Amino acid sequence: MLGIIITLACSLLMISGCTEQHSSSPSESLQTILEKAVTIESVYYECDMSTTIAGSVEQTATMKTWLKPPYLKEQETISSGTITTTNTFIIRPEGVYLYNTTQNTSELYSGIFIPQRSIVETVKDIQENQTLTTLGTETIDGMIATVIQYTPSQTGNSTTAKIWIWNEKGVPLKALYITNNEETSVTMDYTYSNYSFADIPESTFNVE
Repeated sequence: MLGIIITLACSLLMISGCTEQHSSSPSESLQTILEKAVTIESVYYECDMSTTIAGSVEQTATMKTWLKPPYLKEQETISSGTITTTNTFIIRPEGVYLYNTTQNTSELYSGIFIPQRSIVETVKDIQENQTLTTLGTETIDGMIATVIQYTPSQTGNSTTAKIWIWNEKGVPLKALYITNNEETSVTMDYTYSNYSFADIPESTFNVE
């Protein structure tokens, strides 16, 4: 499961193609930019992720996420070596459901489930973080992003996160998490794309 693998590797979330970096400050404050994400009522996005351990790519994943709090649906395809697995999870107030492809139904999931953090949860963590540093702005595929660096509160001091926040919407376009310990170094690289803020029908989260 993607959530468990990510948590064991380092824990956590985010489009490549960075171009020039600007030293000037954004016209809006970082907090104003982040507030745009916190107030999102409905969003769809895709994410490509790779995990590199000691310089070798150990796992790649693609995720599609539909978020309409308190509902979340995530389709994930994970590749590790020659093994590829695909799962669909739906998170509802009453629990987590796993889609059964054989029976074409969703059933309450009884296993341990540690979900990938949503973009809204990630932004809230950034807002409360006391180690936050703003590095400047960059343009990614025509979108202006504020670049920040911090130590995620749930990972300990061994992890450093660098995130590119889209100024217009307050959501991440890219993220890089690096965890160093005595034995090895783990790098998790996220690229976010295909954002849509159109209203998501509640039928998307049906589990019948």
